[in-house]
Amino acid sequence: MILENPWRFQPGDEVYIVGHEQLPAKVTLAFGHGRLNWPHYLVVDYQMHEWTVPQQCLAWSPVVP
Repeated sequence: MILENPWRFQPGDEVYIVGHEQLPAKVTLAFGHGRLNWPHYLVVDYQMHEWTVPQQCLAWSPVVP
């Protein structure tokens, strides 16, 4: 099954990163990556560190282990 629009987040969205401290981060850029153009995002965390994060590692709300 091919999704017509696989992009879940947009620049400016507030997100949480799986495996990182559960404080809000901001999406700054969305781009395709890899052979299938899987959605990835540039995300700036609360300490102003920028991360490249695949979509499956982002959430709208804090991720509880």
